[in-house]
Amino acid sequence: MMNTSSLRHLDRNHLLRDFSALVDRERRDTATLLAYIAEIDRRKLYLEHACPSMFAFCTTRFHMSGAMAAKRIRAGRAAYAFPCIFDMVACGELHLSGVHQLAAHLTEDNHKVVLKRAKHKSMREIERLIAELSPKPDVPASIRALPIRKTEDRLPVETAPASAPSAQPSRALPSSATPPSRAVPLSPRRYKLQVTIGEETREKLSELQDLLSHQIPDGDPAKIVERALDALLTETKKRKAALTNRPHRAQKKSGSKTRAIPAQARREVFERDEGRCAFVDTEGRRCSSTWQVEFHHRIPYARGGTHDIDNIELRCRAHNQYEAELEYGALFMETRRHSRSAHGRSG
Repeated sequence: MMNTSSLRHLDRNHLLRDFSALVDRERRDTATLLAYIAEIDRRKLYLEHACPSMFAFCTTRFHMSGAMAAKRIRAGRAAYAFPCIFDMVACGELHLSGVHQLAAHLTEDNHKVVLKRAKHKSMREIERLIAELSPKPDVPASIRALPIRKTEDRLPVETAPASAPSAQPSRALPSSATPPSRAVPLSPRRYKLQVTIGEETREKLSELQDLLSHQIPDGDPAKIVERALDALLTETKKRKAALTNRPHRAQKKSGSKTRAIPAQARREVFERDEGRCAFVDTEGRRCSSTWQVEFHHRIPYARGGTHDIDNIELRCRAHNQYEAELEYGALFMETRRHSRSAHGRSG
């Protein structure tokens, strides 16, 4: 554990020299970390450790924050594509945030020039460089009314126009007050959902408001969305996992064999595995991802595996493909995926 009191005896020259050495080492370590992330990501080694993605590997196994993991993964992928980035990070010519922001704008043709221009630039300067590389249209001007605060100990704030960001407000809040945050939760277990919809969707919402006007007199969109999600969730579970309040009994068909998993088996497996990937690594850690969950035969169907529930488990798509590659080989599965993709395009 670091004890800052141990630094108090250092004279200023030693303190600054050690700090400089630490910064240099951190830059080298960051470049090395990006290289490791890029290689683990390329080999998809996170799959064997019960993680469906490199992001999950960083956040669940190594407890990185989501923002930290995303920034390093994106920078690592960019550096793998353009290896000179590793050296620039290691020697302090380019910082991690800069790589993260530039990643989406680098190409084989422009990366040398862009990275040279980004050398030793601040984030604000890099943002201006990105605006030059990928200009966006002006944001339309808008005016909206803000609620008037009734609390007597808070004064209204007059903000400067957007065209003059350096101007100071004419009146400030008292030190005891805090300005409103755009991300303050409304209340426990309540969430804000904001979406953009098209004209047809708006007409559907309006029609539903009319049809449900007896049950929802105020036409609250939140209540309509909740009902719509309930209906869609029920329909999707029924289609994907045969989950229903009135399941049909399975009917045996003599002499028939099909790749399709019977509804009863899908239902029992989905409930048993709680709708989550059941892949477990060598240390007993379960993936548990709910993203793109699929049914997986432990003994493959093509190798004589049955639809018995003991032979079927849920897998996220990443682990389903991972185990298929272990069974049949990566080259075979890649060829098969390309063949399916080509057939889909031709069809």
